[in-house]
Amino acid sequence: MPYTIEHRVHPKYLEVHVKAEIVPGKELKEAKERWSRIADLCKSTSRNLVLAYIDLKGQHSTYSQFSLVDAAANMGWSPDYKLSVVVKNQDRFNHLSFTETVMNNLGYEMKLFLKRKEAKKWLLS
Repeated sequence: MPYTIEHRVHPKYLEVHVKAEIVPGKELKEAKERWSRIADLCKSTSRNLVLAYIDLKGQHSTYSQFSLVDAAANMGWSPDYKLSVVVKNQDRFNHLSFTETVMNNLGYEMKLFLKRKEAKKWLLS
């Protein structure tokens, strides 16, 4: 399924809006494409702080979530990036909590939020 990534460059951070439908069997490949594109945007805009709004339909398997994080360095993701993710609801937050845990355990800095204001405050702290 095609996905969209819209971005806006702010003085201190990069803001991205991601919309996608997770397609079983293609979820890992497409997630890698999305996060590689965001890593490219970080490089091209010289930003290491990312405020991401994620709107996904469907869910990644636990294996897919772990594999995505495990491959982060190969996608251009750097440990000096700080990722603040805003999700739409508590169910999505709960589902992505595993990704947050794995990211942080592997040396990346990521935090999930339900509200933009809190996400931006953490990102810029």
